[in-house]
Order: sequence, then C-alpha cells, then structure tokens
Amino acid sequence: MARYFFHVVSHSREYADARGQEFSDLMGAKAYAARIACELAQEGSYEGSICIEDEHGNELDHVSIGGRH
Repeated sequence: MARYFFHVVSHSREYADARGQEFSDLMGAKAYAARIACELAQEGSYEGSICIEDEHGNELDHVSIGGRH
C-alpha cells in the first residue's frame, strides 16, 4: 500500500492534505480524488483541482473540480 495526498488547489485558496490515504495503486487514488472533486463541485464554492501526490511529494495527477481547471 502506498500513501497518497489530495491537495485542493484553486485560484484563491489552497488546502494541503497532511494525512493522506493509503491505496494499493494510483487508480484507487484517482477514484478517491474524483469523489472528492464531485463533492466539492456540489458545494459550488470550489473551482480548480485536486492534486494527487505520492509520499515523496511527486505530483502524479490532477482531477478537475466541476469540470473546470
């Protein structure tokens, strides 16, 4: 299992994920990021993306919030 971090990045704010979550692979982490992005889009106050990082601080992917990036 690897630990992935899910940072919310937008034009006006940034929220760093200090705890992260463990997943067996990047596909699982992407699915989790998509779920977070969907929930934030429903709130309507977030634009930007979820940045997925590994435990070494490497950016692996971005998932858009609400179809915008």
